[in-house]
Amino acid sequence: MYNIFVRANAVFFYWTTVIFFLSMGCSVTSFYFESNPTVTLQLNKFEELSYVASYNAENALFSLDIDADLTSLFNWNVKQLFVWVSAEYETKTYDKNQVILWDTIVESVDEAHILLKDEKLKYELTSFEKELRNRQINLTLSWDIMPVVGLLKMQGGQSSNVHQINMPQKYVRLPSSHR
Repeated sequence: MYNIFVRANAVFFYWTTVIFFLSMGCSVTSFYFESNPTVTLQLNKFEELSYVASYNAENALFSLDIDADLTSLFNWNVKQLFVWVSAEYETKTYDKNQVILWDTIVESVDEAHILLKDEKLKYELTSFEKELRNRQINLTLSWDIMPVVGLLKMQGGQSSNVHQINMPQKYVRLPSSHR
């Protein structure tokens, strides 16, 4: 009745239960951790708003200044942060259009202060409805907290992280020497 397999099973499930409850404790206590990240997001330089015939779409290119101190988001249960800048705008076709323009993964507190000047977009802002001209676009810096154990926390996008830009009424392209 008490052979080696029964004892091994009891020890294994005892420690599995202990690890489960310790993990849940770690996850629950990290919800009470308060953070106060500071974010400044600004348009640095508008480069172009053009019509791309091969895609039958409008394309916008610009660069950003990002100053985001996210160090306060890290605690004992944070594995990494996924940080992105998105553009949101309204059109006649759709009430809400969201496009990710730039992203990065922050894996440690040392990398958590993002300071970028004249950062080019990683992904172009493209509209297949051709409705970018004369639009107000909200740029927002957001982040997801990926824990070691527990639930994924989606945060960011507060009103302090939003920067509004107005797209030109006509197609614009700076000379290549300014790019």
